[in-house]
Amino acid sequence: MPEYLTGISRFVLVLSVAVSLVAGASVSGRQSTKSAVTLSVGTPGPLKPGGVALITVTSPLDLVEVRGDAAGVPVRFWPSASPREWNALAGISLAAAPGQVTLTIHGKSADGTTSTTRVPLVVERYRFETRRLQVDPKLVNPPQEELARIKQETKLMADAFATVTPERLWHGRFEVPVPGTATSSFGRLTITNGQPGSRHQGTDFRAATGTPVKAPNAGRVVVAQNLYFAGNTVIIDHGLGVFSLLAHLSRIGVQPGAIVARGEVVGDSGATGRVTGPHLHWAVRLGDASVDPLSLIAALSNQSDEGAPRGTH
Repeated sequence: MPEYLTGISRFVLVLSVAVSLVAGASVSGRQSTKSAVTLSVGTPGPLKPGGVALITVTSPLDLVEVRGDAAGVPVRFWPSASPREWNALAGISLAAAPGQVTLTIHGKSADGTTSTTRVPLVVERYRFETRRLQVDPKLVNPPQEELARIKQETKLMADAFATVTPERLWHGRFEVPVPGTATSSFGRLTITNGQPGSRHQGTDFRAATGTPVKAPNAGRVVVAQNLYFAGNTVIIDHGLGVFSLLAHLSRIGVQPGAIVARGEVVGDSGATGRVTGPHLHWAVRLGDASVDPLSLIAALSNQSDEGAPRGTH
């Protein structure tokens, strides 16, 4: 197992759900007397805040639609090689409290038969790292003249993440964008000049300036520009509400609208934006949640690359 997966594999959840479908549940307003298919639900394991779970739904009947939600947040499914098997990624918010979150799954067969099942996702209690820094106050408190720019860029990113592509653009596994080791863990709280900030919503990798930065998986570039805090930044829409943000680049090598393949170079690492040295910051959004990129890698580590698209600028 690669070093960067050590210690997180136990947070990966793979569920096998045989959806309970009642054949001919309703015909011209009359209730069918046919018996239901037996429901079988895999036992979920605990996830830390920011964890990602691969959900697999199987059925004895061909399915034309599977959808779900966890605590009101959509969980988007895609069909596997067989119409009787569908997959989805469920993410646990970094701010999630310990306890149970209910995943509700709705399945629909080709003849219109529907069924709903519920699966508990357990969020474990987890204590993230804390670090303390003393830095130039200019890095903490932006000058007044930059506030309008920061507000505009915040809206730019929010609009990008809010636009969900209904198709899956990625295929197979996700990979780290640079060969360096992870130096800053997801969820870590930094107290800067005595003031607590927000938790780290990504993973940092050691990467000297000029190191090629590769797309973690296929997708469409939706942002490629310099941002006040993140510096030169590329955001890739992988489809179905999954996004990668690659920040602090010394060079951006793609334009908005470009279709990129996994492993395609999108820029070079650097130290632009609010940083103290060269590195790569990789953040992942799954729906409305910021999730651990390494947990996403682990969740999809066994996925096939069949049908993977080629990148084109």
